[in-house]
Amino acid sequence: ANADAVAASVEVAFSPDRGATDLVVHTIESAKSSIRVAAYSFTSKPIAQALLEANRHGIDVRVVVDKSNATARYTAATFLANQGVSVRVDYHYAIMHNKFVVVDGATVETGSFNYTSAAEHKNGENVLVLHDPAIAQRYAKEWERLWGESEEMKARY
Repeated sequence: ANADAVAASVEVAFSPDRGATDLVVHTIESAKSSIRVAAYSFTSKPIAQALLEANRHGIDVRVVVDKSNATARYTAATFLANQGVSVRVDYHYAIMHNKFVVVDGATVETGSFNYTSAAEHKNGENVLVLHDPAIAQRYAKEWERLWGESEEMKARY
């Protein structure tokens, strides 16, 4: 059998406290060249730290967040912007409710899971990782559209 014909591999995790954050972090850590994040609520320290580490290792990390992150006193988005990671804010929707990560244009992480401590420890959420370049490219295209309509988040200390 041709290896290319094998179904794309899929990973799943759930919360509370059943591996959701770890799977998101593991997916980020697998990146070789690029990470694209679209996030609604974003306060998770482990996820922010994984993105910062990737950025420090020369991986092209870019993040688009919902406008709620622009007015909140402190979010992972402001933390990353302050560290020199490219972050933009999308003001175009009542809620920019996406929560997905595209790694190397070939893997996508998505699901109900917000990148927050509450989602990890208090909520019933799901994380789905698809190692499928065709699906990842669809998400990457949508991410590019979101990025294009969004405004730079300036560093503020």
